[in-house]
Amino acid sequence: MRFASPVKGPQGLAWDGASMWVTSAANGRVYALEPGSWTIRREFVPPFEALGITYTGADFRVILAPAIEEQDLELDHRYVYSFSPDAGFAESFVCPDNSGSFLAHANGTLYLSQAWDKKLIELDERGAAVREVQLDRRPVGMTIVDGAFYLVTVDEEWDDGRFQRLGIGDAAASIETLRALPFKPRSVAFDGRRFWTADRNGHALVSFTLPRVASRQG
Repeated sequence: MRFASPVKGPQGLAWDGASMWVTSAANGRVYALEPGSWTIRREFVPPFEALGITYTGADFRVILAPAIEEQDLELDHRYVYSFSPDAGFAESFVCPDNSGSFLAHANGTLYLSQAWDKKLIELDERGAAVREVQLDRRPVGMTIVDGAFYLVTVDEEWDDGRFQRLGIGDAAASIETLRALPFKPRSVAFDGRRFWTADRNGHALVSFTLPRVASRQG
């Protein structure tokens, strides 16, 4: 199903059990959306532009990127911040190699994707890389369900969107394509029943189910 997003340029998605959290590529802000009506509950202005976001069970982790005038990898330094509606934003650590796009969290462990370098990285509590998985395609969103990454990926030209699955401990060669996506996807969230991704350019949120992923809460 496809829903018009009240947030322009929806980019990062996270589900906390009550709200869908969305970051905006249009203005770099973070929003909490009312599911069903898809209206904005709350809006937050981070110190830098927000990219990927994930819910840890207690608060959020979000990648923030200081704005730069043009694409310059020497200046494009990205950071992981903690965030909660009550406490706001606090810097946690610099992304490995200053690079990061999206986040996922499971069992106390944080994972980061690097779209340009086509990597999934397991992080320790200080943000250092513990394990890296090199992919053939650019990972532009991920979540973790039942011990597996569910990813949206694109090709070298940032096209040919695919929804894919990879076990957390598996080698990249075992990645499985579950469905094609006829738009340029960004991010993945799971609300306990449905997967969600963002059509950033089309200003829409898209949901779908997979028969073999059991319905559950969380």
